[in-house]
Amino acid sequence: MLRPMQKRDLPCVAELRSDISLQHALMASPLQKPAAIDRLQEATDWVERKEATGLFRIVSSQQDDAIGFVQICDIHFKSRFGWFGIALLRGERGRGVGWAALNAAEAVARNDLGLFKLLLQVRSDNAQAIKLYERADWRLVGHLEAHYHDGQERHDAAIYEKVLAA
Repeated sequence: MLRPMQKRDLPCVAELRSDISLQHALMASPLQKPAAIDRLQEATDWVERKEATGLFRIVSSQQDDAIGFVQICDIHFKSRFGWFGIALLRGERGRGVGWAALNAAEAVARNDLGLFKLLLQVRSDNAQAIKLYERADWRLVGHLEAHYHDGQERHDAAIYEKVLAA
């Protein structure tokens, strides 16, 4: 389900990074001109930056094909928390993959990284993601008004946390 990235996974990561509507849903900064750059090199560089400061894992199908990724960034090892993120290809959403990847990432955070807690930010209008997090016992702990600007309008964000069982 979760594994380190391999070179053959780069097209999937590049596709996710180039999906402007997905990037806005994730409150990320989409590539301004995805067609004008080397998408695979950009994906490689982006993953290297993520791995240098946290954990980055590919979400793989039963056939071991890349279908998304999870990341834990800005890890604070003294207080033992990090910020969680997940992205899945469009065809994989709503099929239980997110649930499985979320549970696997929580186990990695607890068992491999020794984290006590994960945090995340989600756009307040991302009902599908919020439903997943609340079903997995993530707790709403805050609200950020007009937090993310997608280039046209501002969006509120919700902050969730999950204390990881020992």
